Amino acid sequence: MQLPLAYLDGAAIQEVPIDLWRDVFDVVGWLPSLANIRQSFGHEDVLRAFSQDEPTDSLLHALEALHTLGTEAGREAIMSAIQDRGVPPGELPTGKGEREFALRFYIAQRTSTSLADAFIRAQIHVQEGGNQHRYNEFTGKEARRINGLDSKKEALREEILLFCRQSDLGDHVHVEAFEDDGIYVFNILRSHRTQKPLAVVPGHSARATIEFRPVHGDVIRYDALVGRLRIAARASSMVEFYREVLGRTLFNDESFFDGNAVCSLSVLQERWQDALENHGVFGIGRVWMTECLWERGDRELYQIRSTDCFRSMEELHLPLSQGALLQAKLKCEVIGKSTRPVTVNIRVPSRIEISQKAH
Repeated sequence: MQLPLAYLDGAAIQEVPIDLWRDVFDVVGWLPSLANIRQSFGHEDVLRAFSQDEPTDSLLHALEALHTLGTEAGREAIMSAIQDRGVPPGELPTGKGEREFALRFYIAQRTSTSLADAFIRAQIHVQEGGNQHRYNEFTGKEARRINGLDSKKEALREEILLFCRQSDLGDHVHVEAFEDDGIYVFNILRSHRTQKPLAVVPGHSARATIEFRPVHGDVIRYDALVGRLRIAARASSMVEFYREVLGRTLFNDESFFDGNAVCSLSVLQERWQDALENHGVFGIGRVWMTECLWERGDRELYQIRSTDCFRSMEELHLPLSQGALLQAKLKCEVIGKSTRPVTVNIRVPSRIEISQKAH
């Protein structure tokens, strides 16, 4: 089993100190490629191990905490949860960044009943607040392997650096790339637009603005077996640039990923509820549609929200065959320990949003 693409975020990995990663692996188990270098590994070794080693269930749980709770909203959810449980503030570390705080909280809750309850409350709070991860997918003109990955990686870095400089996104770009059985993953760390938040500098009482450029971690995955490109970018404005530059850099064709649409909702128009009831997808139980956007004629749009959209359409006698579904929100029951449905929002031709990153 490979780790979900969202967990291969180089920026998130580097925001966690190596000493803390060592503590995490002591708790969840050491990955094979790190076991022999416990005292000398670095962040690049962690990223490489995540990309090639089989993750344990405990590691997946820790990474889920890192990505769902390791944000400003996640930290607020943790603090609210521990206050509800009456946990003494001294049980949690102070002066830590969001990522480090979330992982230390994960480790602490494994041996504390009160913290374990707060951990669950915080996760539920974040999930109910709309913890979505967005992917944009494109299909190439043909399925082709990438030749000369190292040189292509450097060419890609130079292209991104030039774009960032021209777009006022700074001048810091770092690209890592690896290939695993025909699947190529590019980890991109780059500076973004300048921020000037009001803050208090340690050792000073006066407020002041601090100017800095945040670092965004974007992950790109190309499956050479089917020619499919998946882009997970922090800023949606980068998606179109990545689509073009990857075609140009990897295959000398800027429009290489201008192929057929990745996702289509036509099957729902043709088969209605039967398409969801008899999907045949392993690991997925019941699926139902709770929201959709239907276009009829020239810009005549109908947005339907219901516990069962198909039932509502039948009651309204909507002629689906005379229009086109542009967007659908599906609730999916995932077979496993959790009974919480996963929300999948599909917008043709290439956008997929998933409410829980692990899925």
